[in-house]
This record gives sequence, structure tokens and C-alpha cells, in this order.
Amino acid sequence: MIEQEYLTHCLKKIEEKLQWKPSHLWKESDFVKLSQIISEQSNISISPHTLKRLFGKIKYKTYYNPQLATKDALVKFLGYDDWQGFVSKIKSGKKIISPIEKDDKAKKNTFSRFNITAGAILLFILVGVVIQSQSNQNNLKISEDIFDVINSVGNVPFTVSAKYNLSNFKSDSLSIDFDFSHPIRGKQIVNIDKTRFIHNFTYQIPGYYSINLLDKEHILSSKKILAKSNGWDSYVAYEANRDNYWIDNQINKKDTTGCLYFSPKLLHTNGFDINTVFYVTNRLYKDFEIDGDHFELKTRFKNTKSLGGITCYDFILKLICEKKSNYLKLMESGCSQFSGVKMGDKIIEGAYENLSSFSFDTESWNTLQLIVKNKHVEITINDKLISRFNYTEPNGKIVGIENIFKGAGMLDFIRIRDLKTGKAFFDGF
Repeated sequence: MIEQEYLTHCLKKIEEKLQWKPSHLWKESDFVKLSQIISEQSNISISPHTLKRLFGKIKYKTYYNPQLATKDALVKFLGYDDWQGFVSKIKSGKKIISPIEKDDKAKKNTFSRFNITAGAILLFILVGVVIQSQSNQNNLKISEDIFDVINSVGNVPFTVSAKYNLSNFKSDSLSIDFDFSHPIRGKQIVNIDKTRFIHNFTYQIPGYYSINLLDKEHILSSKKILAKSNGWDSYVAYEANRDNYWIDNQINKKDTTGCLYFSPKLLHTNGFDINTVFYVTNRLYKDFEIDGDHFELKTRFKNTKSLGGITCYDFILKLICEKKSNYLKLMESGCSQFSGVKMGDKIIEGAYENLSSFSFDTESWNTLQLIVKNKHVEITINDKLISRFNYTEPNGKIVGIENIFKGAGMLDFIRIRDLKTGKAFFDGF
């Protein structure tokens, strides 16, 4: 979700400004203190409970989108006027420097008012600090002998071995983040025992993960892991926890319709609650060997009330690539606020732009075509061109496809073809 990405960036900036220990180590007293600080500086009350939700301390909500006043309070703490101003700064594509940081930069320039002797002394000290800093950075350069992974690609269940030799590191705050949040145990981050040289972790859910070596919250090294699917995996999730993929919410059998479809009746038979808002997600991770910057994708889908759709009906397609995660969100007519697209570094969202054309027929089949050539994108729905744009940052090869329906939707087929090599993937279910 785009709003979630903005919120995550905002929370990261707050952590940087506070310079406390990493947020996953905060205690109740830390959230109480931060609540008081933000409330005083923004004149907007924000509770410790809300902060714990935002920073993931309360594990039952993976994605918590607070009210606008709360987001205004967060960015006011960073020196912005309001949330919209913070978001606009990100959308401008410029490096985000808060008003407070600008003031700090201006204060640093006051050394020019010192006399020549004081200035020379200060310059000498600064040069020494820079040289020492560069030397330390060189010493902290992480080689594969210090941190690496054994076997970065495999079928689930897939055990990855993170090997390390950190006995010469002085820091006592080293850890490994395996980029997975367990529904009960939470984020899978383990503190490193320097007397050991390997830590094994088993991925039971397919995905494209980043294993990060951390010193406190700073990433020292990052390794990519592809945990491949054994065919399509489908899951039921609810409004409060849409990104929860685990064994107990996986669907084990689909309807025999010749499509990828799970009827409400079948879901109820399998023990899922269909009397509340639910989502069905279909996921496939593998070596597609298709360039994410030069491909054609075509798929046919349906999401209607008769199938078990829930207003606002939607169709979300995600393409996970080696370097970027991309998505396209189509909605039923009238719900375009929730529509959007991300490809490479380009983001277009219905909350800020008119995306009424990003809609589909809720009573019949819809055909979607996505063509990407040399980072130029054209999107067509039911033979009607709805968007074209360019992006600049490359995606790399496609390693994952995800399809999300609000309620029960039907996927007829999906085809992806590399426009350079001709390599193709097709599934008609």
C-alpha cells in the first residue's frame, strides 16, 4: 500500500531523529515518553497505544493506517506543516530534508563568522574527523568472508544458512533480520552469538526476502533469498491483517471451474469466516527468467457479487522483481481513491490523482494487458488504453506474481512474455 510506504518512511525518520535504540527494543516507558514529546511539539494528542501499533509492537495488526490527525502529529514532530506536505515532498522525487534538518544545516554554516584562527582550528578538527570516519567505514566494509548466505534459491520448505565471522567486531548490537514476520512470534530477528559462525532459518512461505546483517538499526550487509513456490499458493486474510501468509490461513483446495477460484461455500467448508471482509491472495514465486523492464503481460479476471466479491470490488496484481516490487490496483467504478500503479520508481495513486479509468466491469470478464518496453509502460483494460508513462530505475528479472481479490474473485489465465528473448510463462489453471 502506498500510504503504508509513506508511513514507514515517516517512522524511520522519527527513529533517526530520536537516536534511541531500535524501535523493536522499545519498552512501554519509551512509547509513553515519545507520546509526550510528539503531543507537546505538535499540539495533537497521540497515545502510547497508537504509537505501539504504528511501530509494530502490537503484533496483531501488520498494517495500521491511523487517522489523518495522527499522521499530521508525526510529521509535525519532524518539522513539517502537515501530512500532505510530507507526502508532496516524497512525490517531488527530491531528497527529503525536513525543515528541522535545514535549520541544523544553517546553524553549521555559522562557523564562517568565527575569526580566521578559530576557523582554521575548526577546519583542522573537521578534516581529522572526516579522515577517521572514512577509515572506520573502510574497516567496516563487509566481505562475503564476514557475512554471506549458503544457497540463496530453493523450494519451500527452504532452510537458508547465514554464515558469519564477526568475532573481531566490537559491537554487541549485531543481529540478523530474516525479513519474515511470524503471526505469533513476530519479526524474525535474532541476536548474533559471536562464538558461532552460522545461523539457519527455514522459510515455509514462498517469497523474495532480504536477509540483513544489522548493527542496531543500521544495515551492514544484505542478501536476497528466493523461496520458490511448489505451484500457486492461495491464502485468506482479513482487513486487519491483509499481509498475513501462514500455514493456517492457506487454502488447500480450489473449485473445479477451470479457473483459479475459491467460492465462499468452499472457504466456509474449510473453516474461514466469510461473514466479514476478507481477501483472497494467489501467489507464485519462481525463476521466470523474464526481464521486468521488457515484457508483455495479459490476464483475464472477474470479481462480482455473484462470485462472492465485496465492495469495493478490486483486482490487484503485483510483480515482484529482483530490484523493485511493482503493482497495479484496479477498482470498481466509484472507488478510484484506492486505485494506483507502481512500476520501477514511478508511483501514481488515486488518492492524489484522477484514476477513474482504473476500473473494470463488475458483471463480466475483464482482460488486462500490461506492456513494458525500455521502461515505458502502457496499460490496457478491455481493449481501452487507460495509462502510459515512463520510469527510470530498473526492475531486474521477475521472481514473483501475486493476485489479490477483495472477496472471492476468479482468475482465468495469466501470460507473461519477455519482449527480448521470447521466453514465456503461461498458466490456464
